[in-house]
Amino acid sequence: MDTRSLTDGIFDQAMTNIIIWTVVAFVIGGIIIVFARRAMKPNANLLKTGVPAQAKILNVWQTGMMINNNPQVGMLLEVNGPGGTYQTETKVVIPMINIPQFQPGVTLPAKVDPTNPKKIALDIYAS
Repeated sequence: MDTRSLTDGIFDQAMTNIIIWTVVAFVIGGIIIVFARRAMKPNANLLKTGVPAQAKILNVWQTGMMINNNPQVGMLLEVNGPGGTYQTETKVVIPMINIPQFQPGVTLPAKVDPTNPKKIALDIYAS
């Protein structure tokens, strides 16, 4: 066997492996980006079409997830809206600098899904 053809075969196999692993890395990276965007992006449709309500924070806990160095936290909320007063839980990514504003006892503006009152979007950037 010619050493040149052996070297060419090894080179071709190495290039094939590099191409395969590059494609796999891009696919995995794309999946991570999709999930990160979903976690960071508030439910824009619910913020536009939801029923206005007030949500009082009863409890806050860490979920262990960080998105762009901002913590995702879980919250137990007491919602006061057109459907009455009830409790629900949600998760939200809070900018690190705003953490002191999201403590138990604070009331935040929110939008509630009229078909599912347990689905709530905190309007953390409302003025």
